[in-house]
Amino acid sequence: MSDDLPVELKMKLYKKYLAKLANKSENTASPKESAVEDPEKFVQSRLSDERAEEIMMKIKIKYPEIYDLLVKELYRAIKQGIVNELDGLTLLSIAQSIGLDIRPDLRIRFVKNGKEVDMKEYLGK
Repeated sequence: MSDDLPVELKMKLYKKYLAKLANKSENTASPKESAVEDPEKFVQSRLSDERAEEIMMKIKIKYPEIYDLLVKELYRAIKQGIVNELDGLTLLSIAQSIGLDIRPDLRIRFVKNGKEVDMKEYLGK
């Protein structure tokens, strides 16, 4: 039967078949692409220590309009491979270099026998 069809009709059917395949592959790929990654969650997942989390929270509370821009830029830098993960010192340096007045909480940690302990336990009371 396929030998009976003219070449133009065969080509037309073949193009329709390819278009259907392309459309089908786009439909199966679109759920992955439509699930857009949240930049804030992505950046939060790349924070390496609790100090970095604390600084990001302070920036979010004190400078909400700058926070969104900062998250977008950090997201872009991580995606481009410029930065792999962020620690507290790096975030503090970034915040201070753009003129944000962020001061982390002061913590005094005592280490006794390789464990962090409070002041009473450290002094032996």
